[in-house]
Amino acid sequence: MLGDLLASIRTARDAAPLFAALGYACDPQPLEDASWLVGRWRTFEVLACEAPDPRAGARSLAAKLESSSRRALVAAIGAGELALAAPRLGTGGSTRVQSVSLDKPQAGALRLLESLRPDGCPNALAHAIRVAELLSTETVGERFFVAFRQILGRMAAVLPRRGTPVERRTAALLPLTRILFLYFVQAKGWLDGRPDYLRRLLDASLARRKHFHRSALHPLFFGSLNRPSARRTGVARLGAIPYLNGGLFEPHPVERRFGPILFPNNLWRDAFDLLFERFRFCVREADEVDAIAPDMLGRVFERVMDDRDRKDTGTFYTPESVVRQIVDAAIESSLTTRLGSVDVRRLLQGSAQDLANRDLARTALQRLKLLDPAAGSGAFLLGALDRLTEIRVALDPELGRDRSRVRRDILAANLFGVDLSPIAVRLAELRLWLAVIADDPTAEIAHVTPLPNLDGVVRQGDSLLDPVGAARAWYAGARLPAAATARAVSLARRALFGASGEGLHHATARLRGKECDLAGVLVTRAAETADRALRELASLARNPDLFGRSSGLSKSQRERCRLLLRHRAALQSVQVAIADGQVPFFAFEVHAPEVMAAGGFDIVVGNPPWVRAERVPAGLRDTLRQRFGWWRSSGGRGFAHLPDLSVAFLERALELAAPGGVVAMLVPAKLASADYGETARRHLVAETRLAYLHRIPEREADSFGATTYPLAVVLSKSRPSSSQHVKLGFRSGEALTQSRLAVPGPWILVPDRQRDALEQLLAAGRPLREIAPPALGVKTGADDLFVGALIGRHGPIARLRLAAQEVSIEWEMLRPAIRGRDVRRFGVRLDKALIWTHDAGGAPLESLPPLAAAYFRSHLPRLQARADYQDGPPWTLFRTPARPSGCRMVWSDIARRPVAALLEACGVPRAVPLNTCYTLGTGDRDTALAIAAVFNSVWCAALARVTADEARGGYRRINVRVAAAFPVPPFGPGTLRLASLSASAHERTDVSADDLDEAVADAFDLPAAVRQTLRSLAAHRR
Repeated sequence: MLGDLLASIRTARDAAPLFAALGYACDPQPLEDASWLVGRWRTFEVLACEAPDPRAGARSLAAKLESSSRRALVAAIGAGELALAAPRLGTGGSTRVQSVSLDKPQAGALRLLESLRPDGCPNALAHAIRVAELLSTETVGERFFVAFRQILGRMAAVLPRRGTPVERRTAALLPLTRILFLYFVQAKGWLDGRPDYLRRLLDASLARRKHFHRSALHPLFFGSLNRPSARRTGVARLGAIPYLNGGLFEPHPVERRFGPILFPNNLWRDAFDLLFERFRFCVREADEVDAIAPDMLGRVFERVMDDRDRKDTGTFYTPESVVRQIVDAAIESSLTTRLGSVDVRRLLQGSAQDLANRDLARTALQRLKLLDPAAGSGAFLLGALDRLTEIRVALDPELGRDRSRVRRDILAANLFGVDLSPIAVRLAELRLWLAVIADDPTAEIAHVTPLPNLDGVVRQGDSLLDPVGAARAWYAGARLPAAATARAVSLARRALFGASGEGLHHATARLRGKECDLAGVLVTRAAETADRALRELASLARNPDLFGRSSGLSKSQRERCRLLLRHRAALQSVQVAIADGQVPFFAFEVHAPEVMAAGGFDIVVGNPPWVRAERVPAGLRDTLRQRFGWWRSSGGRGFAHLPDLSVAFLERALELAAPGGVVAMLVPAKLASADYGETARRHLVAETRLAYLHRIPEREADSFGATTYPLAVVLSKSRPSSSQHVKLGFRSGEALTQSRLAVPGPWILVPDRQRDALEQLLAAGRPLREIAPPALGVKTGADDLFVGALIGRHGPIARLRLAAQEVSIEWEMLRPAIRGRDVRRFGVRLDKALIWTHDAGGAPLESLPPLAAAYFRSHLPRLQARADYQDGPPWTLFRTPARPSGCRMVWSDIARRPVAALLEACGVPRAVPLNTCYTLGTGDRDTALAIAAVFNSVWCAALARVTADEARGGYRRINVRVAAAFPVPPFGPGTLRLASLSASAHERTDVSADDLDEAVADAFDLPAAVRQTLRSLAAHRR
């Protein structure tokens, strides 16, 4: 459809039907500048124009719209293409231009157009931000990523098979990222003033038949860029090259372990031809259309790890717009207690001229300490750097002349990041270095300021688990480092940040020495504390009981003793390494001691790894369970009852925050509803002030590059007041009283008025769990062997199509099978049959009739290899004992709203719901019919919208937890009427949804105001 509409566009006005098809209001109107208003969504506009060069036309008009803060999309028509651009609100200029062919649009271009639909956005501003981000990153970044990953993979593959795969990948990444960084430096004119310096360097080596890596890159990296001009020897032929300092241009520890790493000429030729020379580079995104700019690298770098690594480590790209919202909320929450809400708002909006106390604001900003404990490739560090730079320049406009200096000051004084992956640390450093040079106004190569050393800003290590942090968590009274010692480490780190030339290695050694001395002191204290605790337990074990016998230890004391013994052994191992001059762990008390001595970080922000419990090694699961009180099983069986790794990060973030400090993190939305989040929710409500609970809209969540349902949690580490209100969105005016979250079960994140209506509905009946407990349907463990399509029947024998084969089976062995997709409102669709190998009570048959026996005998190995199979006949099905008897109701596990049907009322009493369904049974038909009526009502739709976990496309997971809480009205005339209406609806008699809803509401005796509130709640979509 979109292809046909594109083909019909010849003038600006012709674009209106295209945007109407995308969901915009269409009433074409000419504007004064010869453009046309061809679409509107709320206050967001779509403007079309005609231009001989549509790319230039789109960019020019979008830039003009930005100056007036118009929320808009520009479509320029000409030369057989549609060029799309948007104003970059608040940052100036236009987005990159994306081009769509009018006659032969590619599939990617059509997907881009589809992604511009406005539905699902809360308001015009959010839609404008999302459109700008889509246009900025969609096409060029994807092409660059594919080429970058291919070259990186080839380089890693030719390295000797020594070291770990991560080390080999890091060794390949290092020279590639150096060259990438130099392409940005080249774009500034800092490489001998030549825009093609790097390409010429390669061509010259190839022409002279020299080894490019040995003869050109090594002298460039390690003989020029990392040395002041006066210390360079034999590299005059490289031309005028700036001194950029060490860090990026010092041998990395991996390179030192591997020895000289020299990639062959053919690989470098391909790297230049297929990657670097295929793209243009610019140091600012707005400087050039379709160029690689530093801000694009976030998405590229987060995808450098292969898919398996990304799933195992929970590493996914965080969209720039989401980062900015969370960073803004964190800064606002942190500074409000010091400056007041009015002044903080002015600061964030860039209008600081009317601040009540500018000196107080400067001091607060200078002292602010912000941590990302799982920094990844630095998205939140970079976002914080950008926002703090903007705020400081707004506070003191004269600083705008050299933003690069402002950025350096912020990196040195305010930011700290940690990540377990050495690759992530290197990429984060690269992005921060690029942010520094992007705003550097220096034109003379000889006067370029060396890059700062970021070794003390972004550290490689484990934020969750270390012996010093564990000691503080486990032992009451564990001491922090002395202020003087902490200050010595801080000064050494600050000295390293600005060190250059011959002082660089001395500053590095001095910092490492100070950290090692401090680690020795803290580990010794921890060991002494552990020994004292073990002696106390030993004394308790020897205490006599009433009969004079040793009383021994309780179960919890024995567990603590095992924990202490393991911890003490780990401390002994660490003490040996420290004695050799090494600190074999990362610890905030060692590597950021001045922050911890002052109480902690002012802001802890980020998107920690979302790793499901089954992907966490068993030993690590046990360690996390011992270390973190929130990381506990909810008591059920299986991995579904274990927390996501982000729960441990949330608890750790609260430990690391100073009293009154702010934690702002992206976590899975399931934290608000899952059983495993119950402990975390209880502590958060009782011990912190929740400022924001913001669900990321689905359209925005799509940009994460994974199936995610994110919830932004922003809180301060202080006791809540009874009147504390939680805002339910960064831009929404909706809020709820925090104390109303202090109840068992999931958080219901709706404003107080809607919550009142929901509570009135829930109180109007008994929960379903007390009348007919729900259960998941039957699981086969091999649907292709048990579930198929019925072809026909000849007497007692049926013919069934199962996967790729047709089989004959006894008719008595078959039952209608119901999947989740088959359930309708008061009805089911039957097009599948199940080979039912159990008796009426759900027990597996000891023997099967001949045809069935022969069929299953041919698949014996597959049947016995099923994950849930334990023993008994190999044709055993799973969860059949829980199969309800009596009048059975069934509903889909995933649906936009609850829909249910009574099997007996549908005429299929022998049907078997499979495990994409849930089911329940009652002994009374009228009760079952009434429950089905309630289930299909708008009132349960409202409940599901706020209590059910999300799935893609507006769907919800209507699982046991959700359905079990649905209310059932008390028996009486109202429920009998519901049973009558439900029976009629099952018989396909015309029963309107409104009549049914009103009958259900009458049975609950809901007031009119409650009905109106719940209807609006059910209709709302994120």
